[in-house]
Amino acid sequence: MKTVLMLEDDEDLRSETVEALEDARFRVAEAGTVKEFWERYREVNPDVVILDMSLPDGRGMEVARDLRRESDVGIVFLSGMNDEIDRIVGLELGADDFVRKPCSPRELTARINSILRRAQPVPQSTPVESVVPTTTQETTVAGEVVRFEGFSMNIPAMELSDSQGQQIILTTAEFDLLKVLVERPRRVLTRDILLDLLRGENWAGYDRTIDGLVSRLRKKLSTDDGPCGFLKTVRGAGYMFTARIESP
Repeated sequence: MKTVLMLEDDEDLRSETVEALEDARFRVAEAGTVKEFWERYREVNPDVVILDMSLPDGRGMEVARDLRRESDVGIVFLSGMNDEIDRIVGLELGADDFVRKPCSPRELTARINSILRRAQPVPQSTPVESVVPTTTQETTVAGEVVRFEGFSMNIPAMELSDSQGQQIILTTAEFDLLKVLVERPRRVLTRDILLDLLRGENWAGYDRTIDGLVSRLRKKLSTDDGPCGFLKTVRGAGYMFTARIESP
């Protein structure tokens, strides 16, 4: 049973959401303040956290920033404001999803399940290479697993695994950016082009967001053999994916 920790100071909303999540077979812990959140976080070690943006003793953004320094736990922001800047900053901090209040508990449950599916490791008994045939085409199609530099990227499942079959946990924004780059190898993509392509994924951001996502991707794609060298910065232009897509 997966554990969700909800930080929300509105008791009525929190109670309604907790009940819905428990009905959906989640183990749920709750907190109404930042202080209480950290106490509960250490106790329950959640798989996903739900963070309200504005709280009596702090901000959800600050909690997310501190979480990302130590964990890849799934993060969902709740906000009563439709503020694009908040969404952008949330993505920069590594949030997996951003939900505007009021939202139905059913929708929130679906979003949490989506995050958990992306974070689920690939079973060791099933070779990553055999999930779906690979391709050398420049642009991927539905149902592919793309292999490069020892990594295996299952596009429809939103999963990335290393050469040992161990899953690398990426946020939604990180995966979307890597997908855009992988589908256009050896092409210089400006930040504006990347933003336009990502907006097609219902994504919001700006050029500094791209820089932060690339930096996090490079860290996660580094191996014991050395740092990631195939996400190239083209000075004054943008970024380029230079890894060779491997043949089956």
